[in-house]
Amino acid sequence: MPEPITGIVAPVVTPMTEYGTLATDRIEDSVEFTLECGCHAVVAAGTGVQETSTLAPEERKTLVSETVAAVDGRVPVLAGVSYPAQPVVSELAAHAESEGVDAVLAMPPWGVTPSQDAIVRYYEDIAAETDLPILVYNNPSVTVDMAKETMLAVARIDGVRYVKESSRDWQKLGWLLERIHHDGHAEVLSTMDVLLPTLQTGGTGIITPAPLTVPSMEIYEAFEGGDIERAVDVQRTFGAFPPAEVDTGLIGVCKAATRLAGVDVGPPRRPYDDVGDAGLEAIDEWLTDVGVPRM
Repeated sequence: MPEPITGIVAPVVTPMTEYGTLATDRIEDSVEFTLECGCHAVVAAGTGVQETSTLAPEERKTLVSETVAAVDGRVPVLAGVSYPAQPVVSELAAHAESEGVDAVLAMPPWGVTPSQDAIVRYYEDIAAETDLPILVYNNPSVTVDMAKETMLAVARIDGVRYVKESSRDWQKLGWLLERIHHDGHAEVLSTMDVLLPTLQTGGTGIITPAPLTVPSMEIYEAFEGGDIERAVDVQRTFGAFPPAEVDTGLIGVCKAATRLAGVDVGPPRRPYDDVGDAGLEAIDEWLTDVGVPRM
């Protein structure tokens, strides 16, 4: 059995041209920036911030192949296989396996809202078709919000080794940590805003993109080293992110931050909004405050 994927897992921001096409020639740059900011593993074409729901299956495959090549074994790679149609999920999973990724990541299907029973069947089908470890990703901003009982049922499926809860709902997260993580079904990951309490309660880590991985790594390393006071101080930096001047979602914020750090990943895919001038200035100041590397 492969070593568990723990700590800070970073989705690689998807580069786009100004015309909204996939900028294949910039994928390697985005990977290098992600690794430079620090992480324990990366995700290719799998999460909301990676604009996954806007990508065609062939674009997803390209991102997985190019990310695996750029990482070149330095950290584990997880490949996103989520899609509203199960045959496409199977196709993406087979491609991911052929590329030598270390695990697959799957959000529930989006578009038509699936029942909780359909969600369980969806993950059972994925587990039946791949020997790779599966990370179950609950992201209500992209798809349905899975009930905690559904997440427990999915975590009990053979092959499911990780569960990511994106909400900041500590009551739900605490329940998942007890019923899934501490009961030995799967590792539980959360998000940046609750990284320290997740670690203190026995959780595995988080999934968050660069450059948010810079303070996340500092929190993780301070906690592992027993410096809780430092971990608390750095955790507070997320209270000022995104800055109040920003009027877009996390996709626009992370793409703007990456560009400001010197890596041209382009704007969000049209028709979604980019960050305005006031927001750019505030993000740039935050990047300096937390020590994000400039490329």
